[in-house]
Amino acid sequence: MQKVLLIYNPASGAKKEKRSQAIAQVLAVLQSAGVQAEAVATTHAGSATAQTQQALASGFDTVLACGGDGTVNEVLNGLVRSGSQAALGVIPLGSGNLLATDLLLPHRPEAAARLLLQYQPRAIRPGMIKYQGKDGPIERYLIVATGVGSDAELMYRTAVEEKERYGMYAYFIEMFRMAARRKFSTFNVEWLDAQGDRHQERVTLIMGIRAKKFPGVLRGMRLGSELVRNDYRLMLFKTDKVRHFLHYFVSVASGLNWKVPHVDLAFSTWFRCTPLDSQKPEGVHCECDGELLGTLPVEVSIEQKTFNLLMPGKTSY
Repeated sequence: MQKVLLIYNPASGAKKEKRSQAIAQVLAVLQSAGVQAEAVATTHAGSATAQTQQALASGFDTVLACGGDGTVNEVLNGLVRSGSQAALGVIPLGSGNLLATDLLLPHRPEAAARLLLQYQPRAIRPGMIKYQGKDGPIERYLIVATGVGSDAELMYRTAVEEKERYGMYAYFIEMFRMAARRKFSTFNVEWLDAQGDRHQERVTLIMGIRAKKFPGVLRGMRLGSELVRNDYRLMLFKTDKVRHFLHYFVSVASGLNWKVPHVDLAFSTWFRCTPLDSQKPEGVHCECDGELLGTLPVEVSIEQKTFNLLMPGKTSY
């Protein structure tokens, strides 16, 4: 880590001043360690991807995504699309910070920066999601998580104002609202298991998880997933009954992780989601790394190419 660019979302209002202070603290930590470090604010949704590509073309060897998982995802897409061997690092400034939690990074930005100085780049194969956007098919790289069905519907329905006020807990508020409405869309999913055998199911939700550790009320969740496995831990909800969703939430939130009826787990490197014969594809949404994307059809895989992620040593991760 010699020449580093920090890319951050300046947010707005009171958050803007707090965010600026955090970035200044991170810059001070890096510069005091002899690292040449600069910072640039995003200008609009998606700008971090182009800004990352520009930074790599200018000779930066490390890009630190300062924000939540959505900001990290934008930087990842710029990094992978450039084909660069530069490293991606994370400074947690978002509401969920799933990747930062998985990388054992503290919430305080300056403390995270100090720890990143000790981390080493490790080659990781990114995920790939292909989905239907407003103007046609779109491809996007991802890192820690992707989902199709009710979890993406949750993001679709959760107001921005509530996310700014309550953080990740805004999703739980909306989850209980959806539970009260008792309506979850069912769709088709094909997937390959660890032995390469193909399966077909009807589900209301499928999630592909690569994180090992989880933040907040989900910190007791244990799925057996890890970034270094280069596959997904699939969660298949083969039910539209609210009690099964709530049952599973209690299971993982308690840390006991007991078996829940109609919720299956599997390891996989590929799955594809398509609408039922009578179903409008735009009625089922997808997401990755905490960002709402588009609709069916959706295909998710693991790429053969790699990118470098700043991670703890192999003995501590």
